[in-house]
Amino acid sequence: MNIFLENVKQFLEWSITKVPDIFERIGNFFSYFEITIGLYTFVVRWVFPILAITIFLRCILPLLQGRKRASAWGYLMMMDGSRVPLKHWENSIGRSKVSDIVIALPFVSRNHAVLTFRDRAWYITDLGSKGGVKVNGIKIEAPQIVNYGDTISLAGVKMTLLPADEEESGLLQQDDYTATLIPSGRLFNSSAAFALILLFQFLGVIQVMLAMFPEVNLAVTLTFIVFIFAETLHFHIKHWLSRKYLELELLCYFLCGMSLFIVSSAAPDLLYIQLAAILFGMLVYSVLEFMISDLGRTRKLKYLLASTAIILLVLNLAIGETRYGAKLWINLGFITFQPSEFVKIAFVIVGTAALDKLLTTRNMTAFIAFSGICIGALVLMRDFGTVVVFFGTFIVIAFMRSGDLRTIALISSGALIGAMAVIAFMPYIASRFATWRNIWKYANTTGFQQTRTLIAAASGGLLGVGSGNGFLASIAAADTDLVFGILCEEWGLLIAFIVVLIIVFLAVYAVFLTKNCRSSFYAIAACGAASIFLIQTALNVLGTVDILPLTGITMPFVSRGGSSMIASWGLLAFIKSADDRIRPDKAGD
Repeated sequence: MNIFLENVKQFLEWSITKVPDIFERIGNFFSYFEITIGLYTFVVRWVFPILAITIFLRCILPLLQGRKRASAWGYLMMMDGSRVPLKHWENSIGRSKVSDIVIALPFVSRNHAVLTFRDRAWYITDLGSKGGVKVNGIKIEAPQIVNYGDTISLAGVKMTLLPADEEESGLLQQDDYTATLIPSGRLFNSSAAFALILLFQFLGVIQVMLAMFPEVNLAVTLTFIVFIFAETLHFHIKHWLSRKYLELELLCYFLCGMSLFIVSSAAPDLLYIQLAAILFGMLVYSVLEFMISDLGRTRKLKYLLASTAIILLVLNLAIGETRYGAKLWINLGFITFQPSEFVKIAFVIVGTAALDKLLTTRNMTAFIAFSGICIGALVLMRDFGTVVVFFGTFIVIAFMRSGDLRTIALISSGALIGAMAVIAFMPYIASRFATWRNIWKYANTTGFQQTRTLIAAASGGLLGVGSGNGFLASIAAADTDLVFGILCEEWGLLIAFIVVLIIVFLAVYAVFLTKNCRSSFYAIAACGAASIFLIQTALNVLGTVDILPLTGITMPFVSRGGSSMIASWGLLAFIKSADDRIRPDKAGD
């Protein structure tokens, strides 16, 4: 017994002498680990911008290449024997210089008629011209089918409808919505660009997890595992089923990944909700892309979405929940959503129409009425940031529909007077303008968020302090209204600039597509959706840095918010549908 006690005593004495060494070793371990974390952060801060720039360039280059097939859907044989190609499904004919087929004669109306290809047949529609339209000598009163060989007379100017040439005749035998463009230029492999995006996200996840050490948040790991699996599955399904370029989806995968990084830093408890919104958004995008690929289905969808939008706005006014002075949300208990985000999709689709309807007063009046209902409801909800988005989009769509600058100038003047009245009679809005350009004067009150955002953004420099290492994440609305600030602080100005450039590119790309759009519907829908993206981004970024008043608008695809994320994916479907080019690797299919 004495021997045993002596051994225990000796062991305790030895242990006591070794305790400092043990703690020193543990301390050294954590010290080395911290050094490793710092070294990793230092390296990837340089890697991330290089990867982001490469991804951006690698995705936009294929989208900006390609050429129109040297063919037409048919021809018009003019009286002098010349043949005018019909390059679109809808071809305006008139004296106006912007008509697809210009007849520079004084007795032809500026917008005389529209020749439309739909349901495997050609139709001629009189747009209320003074000289009228005749088919084979008989004056038409309604849209009239025109067969090949028939003579069309516009105020006495005769022309004959001819089919496409033999090598092109297959176009008219295909489904109305088959792509008519062929690939050209360098062959880009979209899988390589997708691999770079996955690498960026993998390195980013490691950065976030290291920033959280020694705490471990399983939500971050699980969220990114599911997201990477979902985007990989979505990409491969699209690659297999679709013949179109996939770079638009790749850019949005990148933006959604950035959104999850920001939520991981600012509100990790909401990661699952944001992930669910991304996944549901992808589903909405795929369904909408399929629906609007057929103009017949789209016409039916148009009235359904318009009715649903009005119902949602009425419900929002009746039972909506007020937060931060605005009545924007409907709370169903198990889910809370923002109806105005979904109304954006309906707003774009209601603003579109076939060309033979665009130039009619009745159709334009209906769109103005719907716009008035939407904007009026948003004013009552005090969601003035979204009012600006809707009105800006209305101006773009109205101009594309009519081209009447005087009418648009009159509408804009009325809107300006209304805006001045709102500022004068609503103190909540007036306070925003009082703070605007004076945020440092109100640094501890109404300018608190923006001043802290500017300080944090400046501290990030070009490369950022690393995801999860930022100060701004603790400020209210950092991952929604002030998301540009947290991008600058944690990811650096270079990546923040790339994120903004991607959204700006969506707008530029929509304009790029309009020239060769097969239908005015797709051209207007793409530009309408792009306008929403561009205006939202401008309000978010410029409001954050106090160039414009802070309006509480989210950045598409990047800010936290389920309704905003789903709506952004839905709007992307309009831009995607305007591009009917075939990928080079699918050209032989």
